[in-house]
This record gives sequence, structure tokens and C-alpha cells, in this order.
Amino acid sequence: MTYRQLLDKADRSLKEAGIEDHLSCARIMICEASGFGMAAVILHEHEEASVAHEERFEEFLSRRLRREPLEYIIGRTSFMGLDIICSKDCLIPRFDTESLAGLAVDEAARQKLKCAAEGRLPRLLDICTGTGCVGISVAALSGIKKVTLADISPAAIRLAERNASANGVEATTVLSDLFEDIDGEYDIITANPPYIASAEIGTLEPEVAVFEPRLALDGGEDGLLFYRRIISCAPQHLAKGAFLALETGEDQTGDVAELMRSAGFDGVEIHKDLAGLPRVVCGYRQ
Repeated sequence: MTYRQLLDKADRSLKEAGIEDHLSCARIMICEASGFGMAAVILHEHEEASVAHEERFEEFLSRRLRREPLEYIIGRTSFMGLDIICSKDCLIPRFDTESLAGLAVDEAARQKLKCAAEGRLPRLLDICTGTGCVGISVAALSGIKKVTLADISPAAIRLAERNASANGVEATTVLSDLFEDIDGEYDIITANPPYIASAEIGTLEPEVAVFEPRLALDGGEDGLLFYRRIISCAPQHLAKGAFLALETGEDQTGDVAELMRSAGFDGVEIHKDLAGLPRVVCGYRQ
């Protein structure tokens, strides 16, 4: 088959399978399978694909038709302009989560001014870190270049270390159930914890329900289990005036904001993502 025929086949098959991003998915897979950029694919579209390219492409297509996420198939994704390695051990970084990271980057600039009087840079901690995408991007884009990344999963910790190294960030990693093995105080703490109610996981699209790790999804009976734990323990690990930012489900921000206010946090705010949905709750330790 030619490269054009392979592309058209994938586009048609993915569309018939009900995959919404069928054309962009097909284009990414043909580029990954061939090693060509899209411009080169177009240039060579009427040439017969090599056996190796066609076999690799067919493998990719087969996996995607089984609803395996594209990010797991190609092994990476983009987050905040950084290249992030992905694996089935961790939740896939999503565009929605860039709102959490962006708020923390902005806060890092403010914390830098505050910490300068003490002759130091802000201390960053990202818990439930998964791939490390949030903490790493905050450290990289703020210029702090150092971050502590914590997760309960040893596989997640290993992946976060790879991503930190690949993006020029010095990461201290801690295998920890939330704050259980965390020492010291931080100026910024971020978290994107599991927040799907247990009973709802089976109703999610197969890409999530079947392929992404349940450990990174299951937020307990009401989806708020980890927010209660994080918010109750975070003040012990936040310096005075330090910042806590949490990603939530769009229908959970009010509950999480109330939990933060009840725990004594100041300036609690709800922020929307770029789709206009409420997704991040943040505040300051008194």
C-alpha cells in the first residue's frame, strides 16, 4: 500500500469505529510509523510504503481500534510545550491540566519575590505526580528548575524521573501516599489527585476506563476522598503564605473550595480552564 492508502485506510477505519479525532490520529500514526513529518508523508504519499513502515502502522492502527489511547501507543505527549513520556502506569497528561500548571507558574513568580528576601528560590512539591508533568513544567517554565515529585506508585516515580531529566529539571522523588513520607515545608504545592467517583469509572470512555490506571482515577465513593486528605494535611507542609492548587472535576470545585475555606485557607479561588469549565481550586496557608 502507498502512504496515502495507509492514511486513508486509518482515517476510514477510525471514523467507522466512532473515534472523533480520526483524521489527526491517522496522521500522527503514519508519521510515527514512517519516521516522516507530515510534509514528507505528503511528498511521498504515492510511493509504496516499506514493509517495516506498513507493519508498524498496522500495529498502531490495530491498537487504536481497540481504543488504546494514542499517547500510550506512541509513548509521549505534549504538555505546556514540553515533551512528556507516557506509559500505561500513569494517567495521560491532558490539556485541561495545563490550567493548574499555568496558575502555579504565575504563582512561582510571586513566590520568587517573597523568597528572595531569604536568599532562596521557592520550594515546589507536586503530589500524585504521575508522569511528573505538572511539577516539571512549573519548575522548567518558572526558571526554578528544582521540584519534589511524590507518588504512591513506584512505576510513576520512575517515569517522573525520566521526564524530569529529559526536560532539564532537577527532581527529588518521594515514594509516598500523599504526605505520609513528605518532610519539610514548601512554598507551592500542586496536585491532580484521583477524583472520579468509584461507581462512575465503568461508565467512562474505554480509553480511560479500560486503559488508564484505576489508581490514578478512583476518588472514592463521592470523588472527594483525596481532597479531604490533602487539604487536612497540606498546612503542615506549607510555609506561611504558601500556595496550594488542586485540579478537580468541573462539578467538584464548590465542594473543594469549601473544604479549603473550612481548613483555614485564605484567598480561596476557583479558576476555569480554557474551555470555560471550573477546574482548579487554589488558596493560601494563613
